[in-house]
Amino acid sequence: MRQMMLYSLPTLISLTLVVAMESWWLKQSLPHPFYAIASRHVWLPFLASICFTRGIIIAMPNPLAGGVHSALSRLIVHVILCIAGFLLYALMLQHQSPAGLPPLHHWWAKVLMYFNLCMIGLHLLPLPQLLVGELIAVYLNQRAPHSTLNLTFHWLKQSTYGPWVITFIAATSLLDRGLGQLVFPVYEKLATLAAQL
Repeated sequence: MRQMMLYSLPTLISLTLVVAMESWWLKQSLPHPFYAIASRHVWLPFLASICFTRGIIIAMPNPLAGGVHSALSRLIVHVILCIAGFLLYALMLQHQSPAGLPPLHHWWAKVLMYFNLCMIGLHLLPLPQLLVGELIAVYLNQRAPHSTLNLTFHWLKQSTYGPWVITFIAATSLLDRGLGQLVFPVYEKLATLAAQL
């Protein structure tokens, strides 16, 4: 419950803004106001990473469109939100309460920075709807449209089992051991820098 309290609001804000900016970038209207969070792609990996107390907290995007441009727009917004979280966290550290635990908005600022940093790292993985995955899919379509790897990408994107595969990855320690080697040191440096500002 504590983890859900800490992570839910920054996650909701992040995912909503990411899809809103994607809509603006692609000049497409949202199907409905809750489109950004109305997919099991979003909640299954997020809940798995929370429930299994993983270091890397992720939520797959619910994109308006596939392709490199759409994935790039989401990555750019995650970078902007990570920077915003960093600045808010640095500001909160300068205005801490005199005694007791820091207020909840202090943690939310830190989580905004951390969750979006995790999502930036996620875009470096070869998975559909993520930047590197979309780049690989374009390359495979041009070079080997009927290859096994290309069919696997298509299956992950279209199949009802795709979200369960990503959820399984989020529940295991694979992301912590792999992606964590990139995310954790960057997070430590950002947190230290915020404390020094």
